[in-house]
Amino acid sequence: MTFLTDFWGGLPNGLQASLFITLVMMVVLVIYGVKVKKLQTSEVPTGFTFILVKLVEMVNDNQRDFFKKHWRTFTPLLFTLLLYLSLANTASLFGLTAPLSNFAVAIGFSVFAFLAIQVSALIIKKPKQRMKDLMDPHWAFTPINLIGEFSTPFAMGLRLFGNLISGSVIAVFIYYILQWGGLLVGPFLHAVFDIFFGVVQAYVYYMLMSIFLSGAVED
Repeated sequence: MTFLTDFWGGLPNGLQASLFITLVMMVVLVIYGVKVKKLQTSEVPTGFTFILVKLVEMVNDNQRDFFKKHWRTFTPLLFTLLLYLSLANTASLFGLTAPLSNFAVAIGFSVFAFLAIQVSALIIKKPKQRMKDLMDPHWAFTPINLIGEFSTPFAMGLRLFGNLISGSVIAVFIYYILQWGGLLVGPFLHAVFDIFFGVVQAYVYYMLMSIFLSGAVED
């Protein structure tokens, strides 16, 4: 127990929040997944179950527009990313440190995006076809294509980090300029920067991941 306490206390606040959000998601999704599985075909889900079902249907429909054949394979992954980032980018509303304010977490998302795209393409298209794709439209373009394969995923992670930090800096700057007036516009600022911008950035990452992943695995 002491080891676990020391380990948890030694983690940066952003990583603690990330692990906490992941644990909450696991518990909630398992509970509601069991509830949905027990529903009869004639039953209509209600409450939070209804919201989750509609959200899953929306993501499924969205992914069918990106993937021709493999949407069932990648939709659970992309849906999980969308949920996690939406919660992570609004974590400060619940007294948690936003995970993406930690540079290591942002880089982790960059590495994850890169590996997910490359490994999926190698498995589905096989190495030979993947090499042909990287040499398209001519072998001379291979270096340029490789730069794009490396730079795009890392730019996605850094985008999450940069937008979150810039939003916090702008909010603090406005508080400073307005002095006591900042107390009056505080709720509005949090609604804009923590909720609206946070969810928008989560959706942007989700869309970019869908575009690049589908482009790598589909013909």
